[in-house]
Amino acid sequence: MFKSYYASILIAVGAALLIAAPGNWMLQIVAYALLSGGALMQQSASRWYFRASVAADAMILLTILGGTPVLGPGLVHIILSYVGDAVQWILGCLLFCAFGAVMRAAGKKAALEWVLLAVWSVSCILPILSALMGVNDVTAQQAAQLTTILYPLGCIALLLDAFRAQKESIRLEGDNT
Repeated sequence: MFKSYYASILIAVGAALLIAAPGNWMLQIVAYALLSGGALMQQSASRWYFRASVAADAMILLTILGGTPVLGPGLVHIILSYVGDAVQWILGCLLFCAFGAVMRAAGKKAALEWVLLAVWSVSCILPILSALMGVNDVTAQQAAQLTTILYPLGCIALLLDAFRAQKESIRLEGDNT
């Protein structure tokens, strides 16, 4: 029963670190490691957790390659940045799907997870779309401003939904024993 509790704590602390240090690549590595560990501990609750763990491991690699002076500035660094945005989007989507699976297993509705998934998706897709579409400076600036608002909201939603899923997961484990 405590395994679910500690896993949710790891996921929540990882999400909090993503909010606290968006520019610090070392703390981002720690955040993704916490997300990966927490998701891996919860893999018995849903296969979505295992997939999220793999995505978090991929983000660790991308953060190391893109955030450190391993490759230096240039086109490869820019490409790794956008690939990292895509993988981060996938990671959040997988975690919200895992939380939704826990809610459905507990007999609850997972509508909130879909709304939170939409907020997370918009915050992660906007930078990718603005780069791919070659938008003008004003539109790119508006997309960046919207992203700076929605990304912390998505992380907070991830943090709060982790505790919501944890409560239901612990209740399910208690009912099964």
